[in-house]
Amino acid sequence: MRSIGLVRHFRVVVRRPKRAWLTAEQFNAWMDLYDYADIEPADFDPNGQEWDECISSDLPRAAATAGGIFSGTVRYTDKLREIKFAAVNLPGVRLHYNLWLLLGRLAWYFGHRSQPEGRQATEHRAREVADLLQTEYSAANVLTVTHGAFMQVLVKELRTRGYKGSRILHPRNGKLYLFQFEGD
Repeated sequence: MRSIGLVRHFRVVVRRPKRAWLTAEQFNAWMDLYDYADIEPADFDPNGQEWDECISSDLPRAAATAGGIFSGTVRYTDKLREIKFAAVNLPGVRLHYNLWLLLGRLAWYFGHRSQPEGRQATEHRAREVADLLQTEYSAANVLTVTHGAFMQVLVKELRTRGYKGSRILHPRNGKLYLFQFEGD
């Protein structure tokens, strides 16, 4: 493989909830709304790179982004989907949506049963994606469209396999992050 380009989907049209203090049910409903929201098309800078192939999450916001930045056929997969976060079950409690997000991420990290997918399952998905990139796309420049939290897990897996690239603290929407193999 020559290069892997990672792109977080373009910014979504759905914004933060109008009411910041939500019950667990309201938070989960907002997360579902976010999952299927439209995107705000934006300019994409390929940084002079040409892409042979493109794989993308099959969620609408990533699929629309991939279709807008790659002119060829895009391969869609659920392996590149965002980590699904859910509110921890606290009946009747209203928390700020940022706190729900934080609790969901902590619960995911520690494998709490409230989360639809645990950290180990997410890391397994990232290994599967990295395997796909190394086997099926070993001689291609591959543009990969995914989501912010999953991108961070995937980058960690790529780094363990000898890929080098930019540090990503918080993936920006529509920005290209380039990785290249630096192993044997």
